[in-house]
Amino acid sequence: MRWGSIGIALLAWVGCFASLALAQNDSESAPSKPLTYADIVAADEPVVWFSMSDWASRGSAELTKPTTQGKVNVAESGPRPITFPLFATDNTAAEFSASAIRVADPGDKSPLDFDLGDAITIEAWVYVKKLANGQQSYIVGKGRTGLEGQAADNQNYGLRVNGESGRASLSFLFRSSDNRRGTTDDWHRWNTTSNFTIGAWHHVAVSYVFGKPDSIRGYIDGKPSKGTWDYGGPSAEGPVVDNDELWIGSAQGTAGSNSFTGLIDEVAIYRCELPAERIAARFQMVQPDPYLTNVPVPAGKVLVEVFEGIPDAFSWDFIHPSPSERFTIDQMAAFALPNNYNRHGVRVDRGNPHVAWMTSDIDFTAGKHRLLVRSRSGARLFIDGKLVGENPFSHASDDGHHPYLKPTSKVSPSIRVVQPGDRETLFEVELEEGTHRVQLQLHMGGKKRRPELGEASLTVAPMGSDDFVVVAPDADRKIPLTDEGYLAFEAEQQGLLASINRTRRQQSSAEYAKYWDARHDYAREYLRSLEPIAIPALEGSTDIDRLVASRLTDSKLTAAPRASDESFVRRLYLDVLGITPTAAEVERFLADTRDNKRSLLIDHLLQQPGWADHWMGYWQDVLAENPNIVNPTLNNTGPFRWWLYEALSDNRPLDRFTTELILMEGSDRYGGPGGFAVASQNDAPLAAKAHVLAGAMLAINLNCARCHDAPFHEWKQKDLFNLAAMLGRGTQTLPKTSTIPGDPAALKSLVVKVTLKPGEKIEPGWPFVDHYVGELKKELLESPGDTREQLAVRITSPHNTRFAKVLANRFWHRYIGRGIIEPVDDWEQGDNVHPELLEFLARKLIESGYDAKSLARLILNSDTYQREPTSSLAQSRLFAAPMRRRMTAEQVLDSMYSVAGKRLNVEELNIDVDGTRNEAQSISLGIPDRGWQFTSLSNERDRPSLSLPGAQNMINVLEAFGWRGSRQDPMTMRESEPAVIQPATLANGVAAKRIAQLSEDSRFTLLALEDQPIEKFVEQVFVEMLARKPTAAESAIYVELLTPGYSERRTGKPAGPMPKRIPRDGVSWSNHLSNESNQVRIDLQKQLEAGDPPTTRLTADWRERAEDMVWILLNTPEFVFVP
Repeated sequence: MRWGSIGIALLAWVGCFASLALAQNDSESAPSKPLTYADIVAADEPVVWFSMSDWASRGSAELTKPTTQGKVNVAESGPRPITFPLFATDNTAAEFSASAIRVADPGDKSPLDFDLGDAITIEAWVYVKKLANGQQSYIVGKGRTGLEGQAADNQNYGLRVNGESGRASLSFLFRSSDNRRGTTDDWHRWNTTSNFTIGAWHHVAVSYVFGKPDSIRGYIDGKPSKGTWDYGGPSAEGPVVDNDELWIGSAQGTAGSNSFTGLIDEVAIYRCELPAERIAARFQMVQPDPYLTNVPVPAGKVLVEVFEGIPDAFSWDFIHPSPSERFTIDQMAAFALPNNYNRHGVRVDRGNPHVAWMTSDIDFTAGKHRLLVRSRSGARLFIDGKLVGENPFSHASDDGHHPYLKPTSKVSPSIRVVQPGDRETLFEVELEEGTHRVQLQLHMGGKKRRPELGEASLTVAPMGSDDFVVVAPDADRKIPLTDEGYLAFEAEQQGLLASINRTRRQQSSAEYAKYWDARHDYAREYLRSLEPIAIPALEGSTDIDRLVASRLTDSKLTAAPRASDESFVRRLYLDVLGITPTAAEVERFLADTRDNKRSLLIDHLLQQPGWADHWMGYWQDVLAENPNIVNPTLNNTGPFRWWLYEALSDNRPLDRFTTELILMEGSDRYGGPGGFAVASQNDAPLAAKAHVLAGAMLAINLNCARCHDAPFHEWKQKDLFNLAAMLGRGTQTLPKTSTIPGDPAALKSLVVKVTLKPGEKIEPGWPFVDHYVGELKKELLESPGDTREQLAVRITSPHNTRFAKVLANRFWHRYIGRGIIEPVDDWEQGDNVHPELLEFLARKLIESGYDAKSLARLILNSDTYQREPTSSLAQSRLFAAPMRRRMTAEQVLDSMYSVAGKRLNVEELNIDVDGTRNEAQSISLGIPDRGWQFTSLSNERDRPSLSLPGAQNMINVLEAFGWRGSRQDPMTMRESEPAVIQPATLANGVAAKRIAQLSEDSRFTLLALEDQPIEKFVEQVFVEMLARKPTAAESAIYVELLTPGYSERRTGKPAGPMPKRIPRDGVSWSNHLSNESNQVRIDLQKQLEAGDPPTTRLTADWRERAEDMVWILLNTPEFVFVP
């Protein structure tokens, strides 16, 4: 590390004059030896200079040797020849990731301090690896370190990079010395309008004279860049000056979003404005040759290479960097890439835009071939290194005034239509017989559009034929370009992608999993220090039952009898998978004669994927997951549902699950927990998240503390904002809109108390020290200075027994129907009816490594769970019997379609299907196949073109049974009161109508076609619908109904059309103002109201009576209750 001359202000002026003199002398005589980068910097006499190649060099006597915070690797490759000829071939750089280089300030008026009237130039070489949209990460800054004893927002100066849709711009920041206003007006930030690619080396610089806002200059790769001031705007004020440290690579204790992720080299600071020509001299670059695939293409496979850090333009005019990842697939077609995951195993975004190359060696016969390229954005086709042709980029606007165009293919009416937003180009190519290297290049995203592939493919057909099939190296792999062929391929690939993504998560987080293993060993060690729980010597199958029995005996209550096998199997399927069992599953269980068959079934169901599906709706409510597919409004979040689903599918320990949620890393729009951090149009979003977390994980209700001290709880508004500040990794300012207006006299007369003033600063802090000891063990922290991680550890530490008890109580309430403490999300208002049981469950949860399935298995195997249910509050209070429960909304919808063997067959949850809108305004939530996957359709305009009729039919069922499409606030207990809309929806709704219809995809159709007595058919329908056989009276009723015509019910005709998923009809935001678009959706609604087409294989008269039977059973109260 080199240090410039430091100590007196005169040296700054000497440096400036030296720069000018050298610039003039350059034209007079050439040096005998070419100048190096070090020569150029040294000539300008920086006051401090960090060259990572010389880390061990001695520094000025005024500055102590720098130290590091976190891991800084100074042995990484820096800018080097041939690309950067000014540098040495062994030049190194420092790699940063939640880490920093720290330099202490020598004292007052040090060379590191800049005040009003001082000139400053800051420069550095940066290689940004990851940068989220809108993220401001520090290259170098003085102040705002978050160190103890230093002011929180004391920014003397800072040079940062700002994320802009996969690229980076330059940002200069300082805070006014007079910051008594306490608002963002105290801050002054200047951002360049130009930006640069991530994943490559760039030189950046800024110069400024404090007090002269027009003096600001920015440079990227030696070229001047214009910019704009924001926050407080241009200012003639001086900056904060104190003795806080100078940090490279981070700020605020290396808190996540402040931390630079990538490489930094040659940081230099000058006490002058370096001339533009001197800065230009630092950047000399020899453009590399374009990247060519330089690894073998596996035989029989398609090699996919992904490129990030490319220009944000609809253009191929750039040099591809090295690929950021490689993997193989089996065909030259894809609708999605595997997800990217960070080291914590959560989804992170690729750069937007990015490019994928599909390369394979394909055998062709001699002669001409028809090659069809389809893509969402631009695409290029190369054969044997020669460009065959391109698919154009889309430049369509999203103003809504485009004409409606029905999806079609101009190539042939016999192939699958081009999907909205996709484009196709046909090429006729003559090839020699043999193997040819084929490469399809696909561009995704750009200009803030969603980085989607669409239905990208390269297909081939012989000349004179429209029989297009996907190009694949294995000639036996035939994927025809038809609806049937493509949809089968899509279904196959979705399963494959789920498996690939699971493997990617596990691999990327392998080291992190070891950290959690150590955490759980620590927790078990803590448990061993506690007094064991005394289990009563009473009758019972499990310790749970013996603990429950002790209270029942004391209260002279008798436990309910054991539920029948029929009731148990239906209850268990609903509680574990969220759907009722099929008749085959019921009959298999009833026929099992093993004594432990219930335990075996519990173990089997806990391994099924439906475990995650069933928990989804619960956690979406509790955590207020609230995505909006169009134009976000109040408290919309990102769709962190996909992180939730992956975490539940992986059965991540609940303490890790909670920690990932609190850290809020990863993608905010495409399924990472970063989406939890979003709270659109909220004046204090992190306060909103603190409220959610406190209720979900600690059963502390901070709702009223949002705008004033809680009148009926012990919590103050400051407590909530302390948590918000921990989440925000810094001071939070109380907004004016988050308090009750009025003068002191008026406020004093209120029932509620207001103890914070608008604009007041609240520091990070754990507010529950006097109530719940969340002991902070530093060995449990990966980044000790990160207050967000501190919050996660305080909540999830085994020393905070409240956390484990709250989760145990949630599981108990979920399965038994009543909590040990109620309400489960607000313990201040409830009584603990069984402290020993709650303590037992919490310890078992901790002992298992916070394993959710282990806790579920413990409860489900108890006699307490397996008893007959009751509606008596007195009997259920001490758990003599579980409470009788109605199905959740998701259970109702999912079970309806499960019993009938039908798919939901709804459209994609996306009103921007052609992908023309800004990704911040419209998202796609995919095509639902379970109830939890729906969301509010947000069609307040009541415009038919913006409706999704198929999805709305399902949402009608969900909403009738208490589901919320919009979750602006967290909720644990939904409305469960009976309402007229519930039987009306099942009796007359379109979604329910489809269940009763015996169409070609109905399980009841298949049963009706079997050669069996009518009594057996009636029995099977009952078992499918209700998991039990009919009584003699019930059987007699339906046998009488269905006997006429039963022997002649089969028509002998071939099967009719199979109901299909609603296709994309071409209606999108881009054409939603078109009358034709409105009419298309009106017609679709009418079509859906007719339901599914009936089977052709049964006579109409008999089929309609069989449909009556299914309809009646669907509308019995028994169907919607958990037995």
